[in-house]
Amino acid sequence: MTAEAHRPLRATRTASRAPSPIARWMATKSPGERRTAVLLLIFVVVAVLWSMLWVPLTRDIASLRLAHAANATALAEAREQAKEASELARTGSAATAFDARAELDRALLPLRPAVTSLEWRDERAQLVFAAISYERLVGLLEAVQQDAKLRAVEVTLTARVEPGMVRADLTLAR
Repeated sequence: MTAEAHRPLRATRTASRAPSPIARWMATKSPGERRTAVLLLIFVVVAVLWSMLWVPLTRDIASLRLAHAANATALAEAREQAKEASELARTGSAATAFDARAELDRALLPLRPAVTSLEWRDERAQLVFAAISYERLVGLLEAVQQDAKLRAVEVTLTARVEPGMVRADLTLAR
């Protein structure tokens, strides 16, 4: 193909690219006016970018810094509580078993003659009363639950011939 064959194509491209209205308007202005228009355009673009990007970013950064400080404080408190809980779990199991036994013994002091059997197995107290009044048994269970923090997990009550008296087999646990 020759250069002449490409020439009409080139002419068609330039003919189809008519100047835009802005380019025509700029062509009518002096070089100083064009510089002023370009600087004004740059200023407007910078102002829009500043207001739409920079201001929200700095505002969000400030709020995220405050949230980070609050989260760091909460995390430190949670770690401290977890540390305390693990220390209590390690040291507390032996002390709670001993305290529960001592508190149960204190609660049983007035009823000691009525206790037929008291055994501890697997952190559970198994009590047997051959004959005890129902009211005294209820009072004992309330006292044991409040003082020794033991609750009845299994109770078998058998009525006795005497009115208001029962045979009680109790299993108490934390």
